[in-house]
Amino acid sequence: MKNWLFVAVVFAMPGQAIAQGAKSCLTPPEAEALVTYALPSAIRAMTTRCTPVLPATTALIQSGPVIAARYQVDADKAWPAARLAFDKISGLDFAATVGEPAAKGLIEVLVGAGLSEKVKPTDCPKFDRIVDILQPLPTKNMAMLITTLMAVDTADRQKKPPFKMCSTPVSGE
Repeated sequence: MKNWLFVAVVFAMPGQAIAQGAKSCLTPPEAEALVTYALPSAIRAMTTRCTPVLPATTALIQSGPVIAARYQVDADKAWPAARLAFDKISGLDFAATVGEPAAKGLIEVLVGAGLSEKVKPTDCPKFDRIVDILQPLPTKNMAMLITTLMAVDTADRQKKPPFKMCSTPVSGE
């Protein structure tokens, strides 16, 4: 019974609230593992969200499922490190509480639901273009690019990244 209460609480919390509630930051390798694990769910969520508004000939609609399947291979390999990264930012020992398969599934659902909630139909053409440009990248490079972009200090301080990145010293410092 305790496990079901935990699951209900996690589902009730927005993904960003979990991340913002934690004090821990993620190192680049930890962040990359978490992003690598989330990529297939993110691509599937964007494809699902944008299918009603994009032409069937777009890169996201035509290639989204193929890209998600390709990324899934590396996502499965990244799971152990991604699990530890998720536990670190959430302050939860997720897999120990609900079991490994349930934790994997719930994290995938959280990523997909969180992204679907954020993507506006008017943004779908932009996501399609991004997918079209970046789809040849290997999973590792895509995760590195995403985490690097997240770490860039932007002028828009109103938007918070989904998790806090640890600052890394610049080479030569």
